[in-house]
Amino acid sequence: MDFCKNLEMAQDILPLAIATVPMQPWETPYNAATALKQGTIFPCLDKPFYVTGGEKHA
Repeated sequence: MDFCKNLEMAQDILPLAIATVPMQPWETPYNAATALKQGTIFPCLDKPFYVTGGEKHA
């Protein structure tokens, strides 16, 4: 079977996906220098980054 035929069959069988994404509350963003260093302008999205083995790297 070709790809298009498989896709048509899948559309008949599989339900549509529904994404649920929580609302992000507004908060005062970081200043530009801090945002560049942290990789985000929003403090609530500023999460720790672990490279390997559970070691914390800044």
